[in-house]
Amino acid sequence: MITLLSIILFFLLLIVGKSRGVKTFVTFYLSIILIITYIILMNLGFNAIILALIVCILASCISLFMLNGYNLKTLSSFISIMLVLVLVFIITYTIGKLSNIQGFSSDSVETIGGFSYLINYDMTKVIIGMYLICVIGTIIDTSISVSTSMNEVLENNPKIKEKELYKSGMNIGGDILSTTINTLFFAIISSFIGFFMWHKNDTLSYIINHKVFAQTIIELLLSFIASILIIPITSYISSKVLYKKKLIKDE
Repeated sequence: MITLLSIILFFLLLIVGKSRGVKTFVTFYLSIILIITYIILMNLGFNAIILALIVCILASCISLFMLNGYNLKTLSSFISIMLVLVLVFIITYTIGKLSNIQGFSSDSVETIGGFSYLINYDMTKVIIGMYLICVIGTIIDTSISVSTSMNEVLENNPKIKEKELYKSGMNIGGDILSTTINTLFFAIISSFIGFFMWHKNDTLSYIINHKVFAQTIIELLLSFIASILIIPITSYISSKVLYKKKLIKDE
């Protein structure tokens, strides 16, 4: 079934996106290979947080440069993503250490009951790594959208000032933000339907303090924060880089 769906996906991307659609298909499966490699290396004892940061950097390179080529708008986007990744890492690491949400919840006991609990690994690092990888996809999409749109604005209006270019990036980002927030919300919360059905007779305080609920809400809020941070940072970096290109071109 997975093979059949993959074939359908490939032909749809080929028909709609042509060569770019094929690149999208290739980058998608490269990302899957990247995640599988991450899990294997983590299982071999490598630090999950360091591995997650490497995965985020490689995923950014694959998504940006393989799909959009190496140019100033993708370079601006990449720099912005790296800056946001540093900020999100600081927030995520702090929250991960203070929130005490590592490990499996009581709901998982029946599922993993037949396995050994002695995995000899720091689950806090796993959770932090998971959060970082979850965030990267969102900020890549938002960043390249803002950077590309700003490049189009500059090409269509060469006389625009740097400050106005930055404002246009913020306006574009603001339009994207509401859609991004809603997409993230429904994508993550939809996995909670079974959880709410399972705990329908429990009190609200019990549900809010449940480990699964806390992990998912923290993941959602971190994604929101990253989605917001990427907009002003990409707008600023892109306005500087793209406007500098314009000045050099005008000389």
